[in-house]
Amino acid sequence: MFQIREKDGAAGALEFYEKIWKREDRVKNMTTTLKDVFKIEDNDMNAIYKWFVIFNELIGTEGYTQLEQSKTFCRVRVPIGCAWKTDPKDISDWVLIFFNIVVKTINPKATVERPKGMCAGDSYCEYVYKIEE
Repeated sequence: MFQIREKDGAAGALEFYEKIWKREDRVKNMTTTLKDVFKIEDNDMNAIYKWFVIFNELIGTEGYTQLEQSKTFCRVRVPIGCAWKTDPKDISDWVLIFFNIVVKTINPKATVERPKGMCAGDSYCEYVYKIEE
């Protein structure tokens, strides 16, 4: 994935993300595959956070910290090492769409928001995962 950015720049990476991440079925299949490979059997907030940790380790994101978690809520901060922090905001928007497909695949009542993002000039990214009761 990162070779595309190095070869074609941010615009090429955005084109790639649009082609792939618009295809919800592929994201769902990848989410299910990672759940199976890493034996994530539940659909609760622990499962969502475990998936987040595994995915971020696979793509090389560094320095993330879980700030708080309950049965229906999880807040995570990524202060450094965000794979998309230097790219255009559009790419980061696709990341949020991607993560929403992921969490809804794990639990249809789940959502994710990003109240802070390095792509928007913040000093860190912050993701808030929620599961409706």
